[in-house]
Amino acid sequence: MKLRNLILLGMISFSATALWKMPASFAYQYAPHGNLQAQGLSGTLWNGEAKQVTLKKITLNNISWRIDPLKSLTSFGLKSQIEVQDPNLSVNGLAGINFSQTISLESTQIEATGAFISKFQKLAKLKGDIKANIIQLELIKGQLPLLDAIIEWKQGELTAPIRIRPAGDYSIIVTPNDKGLNAKISSHQAPLILSGDANITTDWKYKTNIKIKAASAANKGIMNMLKMVVGKLERDGSAIIKQQGQLNAFY
Repeated sequence: MKLRNLILLGMISFSATALWKMPASFAYQYAPHGNLQAQGLSGTLWNGEAKQVTLKKITLNNISWRIDPLKSLTSFGLKSQIEVQDPNLSVNGLAGINFSQTISLESTQIEATGAFISKFQKLAKLKGDIKANIIQLELIKGQLPLLDAIIEWKQGELTAPIRIRPAGDYSIIVTPNDKGLNAKISSHQAPLILSGDANITTDWKYKTNIKIKAASAANKGIMNMLKMVVGKLERDGSAIIKQQGQLNAFY
């Protein structure tokens, strides 16, 4: 092997080793991080943890990561096993991003409180725990996400804009197909019996067909409030939500 090639190989090996062993605190100090603030960094750039991370007023505690070199190489991006152990949010799974800025999650378990989820939207105030088993998620810029997941709302209560109680269990099973995404909605031991589904096509057109019925006579007051939204109730006292429209890409 020529001396030039030996020198080049040596420089590459040295650079790879330096990056692999680079302390996370050192990399954070010199890398642009914008609105992201991290404290209590330890470990290396490739296998480390942060005691606290803040992004746009959202603060999470106890975050760790471990980059998978083989999966990163085969995906032409960055794949990392991540873990978050915060009182309001726990995450454990494989996260990735590639050169085209496609974000992915695989075999990821997420648990969050209803109060934490309520911070991200103004439509409803939630109580209870949200659990998600994300088998696969891909966020591609301008395209409908690919999502295969089971989302459960355990002992869930809605406190605003209307109050729905007592607590109950609700679930959404999202699966991808050739036309887009399908979400099947159901409930268990809840004040409202939910059934039906919603579909979103690859060109972001949505259609819903969801039936809502009071589980007992004690919950009929909730249906009267829903009547103001849907316009009328069916003969059996249920409400059928059939809507369709156009959504916009959010990434």
